[in-house]
Amino acid sequence: MNVRYASLVESGTQWLEVIPAHWRVARLYQLATAWTSNVDKHSVEGQSPVRLCNYTDVYKNDAIVQSMEFMRATATTDQIARFRLRRGDTIITKDSETPDDIGIPAYVDYEADDLICGYHLAIIRPNRDLVVPRFLFWAMSAKPTFGQWEVLASGVTRVGIRSTDLTKAAIALPSVPEQKAIADFLDRETVRIDALVKEQEGLVAVLQERRAALIARVLVSGLDSNVPVEPSRVDWLGDLPAHWRTVPTRYLCKITTGSEDSGNAEDDGEYPFFVRGREILRIGHYSFDCEAVMTPGDGQGGTGKVFHYFNGKFEAHQRVYVYKDFKDLLGRYYFYFLSTFLRPVALAGSNTVTMESLRRPVLADFPVALPPVEEQRRIVAYLEEQTDKIDALIAEAEGIVAVAKERRSALVTAAVTGQIDVRGEVA
Repeated sequence: MNVRYASLVESGTQWLEVIPAHWRVARLYQLATAWTSNVDKHSVEGQSPVRLCNYTDVYKNDAIVQSMEFMRATATTDQIARFRLRRGDTIITKDSETPDDIGIPAYVDYEADDLICGYHLAIIRPNRDLVVPRFLFWAMSAKPTFGQWEVLASGVTRVGIRSTDLTKAAIALPSVPEQKAIADFLDRETVRIDALVKEQEGLVAVLQERRAALIARVLVSGLDSNVPVEPSRVDWLGDLPAHWRTVPTRYLCKITTGSEDSGNAEDDGEYPFFVRGREILRIGHYSFDCEAVMTPGDGQGGTGKVFHYFNGKFEAHQRVYVYKDFKDLLGRYYFYFLSTFLRPVALAGSNTVTMESLRRPVLADFPVALPPVEEQRRIVAYLEEQTDKIDALIAEAEGIVAVAKERRSALVTAAVTGQIDVRGEVA
């Protein structure tokens, strides 16, 4: 069990309330050197080939390790000398669209002559006589440090930390032996927490695959395994129950966008259901009937993602397709079908990894495996029942992940700010 230090004193800085009496507050410039990189992702003839540690490498990982796949690029001799990574460095994200993505750290646990720091990142290189590299990384990961980056960041459309502000951050600093004890403790405890998170995230992935496979199977086979089947006219649908039809979407509903027929806020005095831009993501938890909504494309990998359906009055963003006025087709059935089959089919026919847009003729010609309406209703009821069970398991696992991540964050902050004394902890 973690214990508190016997004597705590005011830190003297707004970022840290109290610290152990034998600790001190230090500015980053007293403990390390820091500088930003200007090496972009281009390859220029005449420059030396390098591997770039990029923004996503840092943002998505706690450590930079040898097994990672780094981007190939080129750099000048001066850039290689200045931005080559060294084991023990901490790299942070120095700018982003939002302040909460600034200052995300990764510890450099691998170095090579050709591995250099890429653009939008900053290198923090510790003075090892004053600060243990792993302790500095954990201090950079603590909540008080993130709070300082948000204040120091500047910009309008893109916010970032100025080079002159990089080393202004204040951290709580114990002696070097105590730093090592804290770093060892956090290395050990976070591994345990991360293992739990990985296990639960793996469970979520398995459950999501099971959910998707269940829906896909029922949408092409129905609920009765004894009915005769025959080949459909669509290769990716395969065999379908013989009494089903395959009908292009254009004959089953009307497709509009937010710039066209998007509902009427005045109609019947009801509140409209607003769907604007990325806020469409928020409707995925609602359960209304009749309409299906999807994105036509935003250049950000969101093309063809089907989010949900509803029957309220609504106002749709112009980059959102709305399906309405269904004929011989239940909106909820169509939601399941569209969200299961449209995106993989559309991407398979595209020449790019992420389509820039999804045109209405493609949607209008999209074929639907169509059972009779009453059978659609039974299929929907079955899928609702089965997916509700799976969704409950997914929610439980995701809840465990959220709690574990919050505990991890709190533990790191408590240890590096002296709110708990871990010197007596043993492995």
